[in-house]
Formats: sequence, structure tokens, C-alpha cells
Amino acid sequence: MRKIIKYDIDKITIFKEIKEETKEKLVQIGTIKNINKKSMLFFEKENINKVYFLLEGKVSIFKISEAGERKVIFILKQGEMINEILLSKNNTSAVGCEAFEKSTILEYSIDDFVNIVESDFKLTKNLLSYMERRTRRLYRQLKNSISIKMDKKLAAKLYRISKEFGIESGNWREINVSISITYLADMLGCKRETLSRSMKVLQDEGLVKSENKKIYVKQNELANYFKGN
Repeated sequence: MRKIIKYDIDKITIFKEIKEETKEKLVQIGTIKNINKKSMLFFEKENINKVYFLLEGKVSIFKISEAGERKVIFILKQGEMINEILLSKNNTSAVGCEAFEKSTILEYSIDDFVNIVESDFKLTKNLLSYMERRTRRLYRQLKNSISIKMDKKLAAKLYRISKEFGIESGNWREINVSISITYLADMLGCKRETLSRSMKVLQDEGLVKSENKKIYVKQNELANYFKGN
């Protein structure tokens, strides 16, 4: 397990523009751990007394339905805060977290981290702002999951993924992360067969193509499609 350096702190979104003395404290009291692809960082309903940040790699945040099916809520990338800060006595996680790929995690005791937050108002503002953005992402997901066809749900999801993880590739935008049909089905909470039919609809519309296990999208056209324009 390697030591934390200031460069690690600078990678984390909510640590931007905080006090130098705060950064020094974060270097001193944190720890770093590595997790392999598909390894669990924590389980749903697990008692958690740490707060985690993603230094390298990607992780997925998911929830298990009553039917035992996995619904992926987020794929998080470098610099993001992974879990919420649980301050109640019943500090069980509402979600699970799994490594989407080999990842490096920065972790702090919740009590230690809260003490640091209390001493730096800029860090407090950054934390509130970050949680606001995550809540807005949840609102968008909720909006896109209510009373619309699966092909439009898929279009909305691919649009969002392409914004976060896409790179330009000619007239297309390549989703630069390895996502299978099965994983997309987990993200939308549907059967693989249903997802495959919806993907075929988008391919027939010329909005999506798949080559060499990579997914390419027409980003603006996808947005018009799921918005009904």
C-alpha cells in the first residue's frame, strides 16, 4: 500500500481550491487501496464508516431489486466521490459498489473527514455542490425511466454515457469504455433480450453502431430521439 501524496489530493474534484493546510491533513490521515475488476468495494446494506474517492479507474454504483436483479445507477470515473457520508446511527449503505475496472481508491474515516470538512468552508461548499450535481443526475434518470419506451430509455442512457466517456471518431462519438449488452441491461433494469431489441431499433435509425466490441453513437441525434423531437 503506497503513501498518499499531494498529487493524489489534487485529482479529487471536491478537493479543488481548498486550503493548503486542509490538503496536508488529507495526505496525513487517508489511506489508499487497490481493487481488481469486478471486486466489491462495499455491499448494499453494509455498515460503512468510511468515505471513498476514486483516484484511478472506474466503479459502478448499483442496487438490487426485490426480484434479485441488479440496476446500475452510476458509473463513476477518476476524481469522483464514491459514497455518501453516513452520519446516522444506522449507517448502512443504500447501494453497492463494484470495480468496473482495476481501480485505486482513496479512503478516510467518516469521523476524521467530517472534522476536516468543519474546518474548511470551501471544502464544505464543494461537497454540497457535488452532491447537488449527483442528485440532479438521479432526477434525470428518474425522468427518463418513467412512461417512455425502452428504446428511448436506451437512447437517453447512451447519450449520457457518451457525454461522460465519449471521444470523437469521425462523424460518430465512440463510447470509450467497455460496456456490454448485459451491462446496459443492468443499467436500465431490463432483460438482455429487451435491451437487444431496443439496440436494434436505434441501429436501424442510424443512431448507434457497434464495431469491434465498441459502441458508436450520433450524440445530437440521440438527444433529439429520446426528447421526442
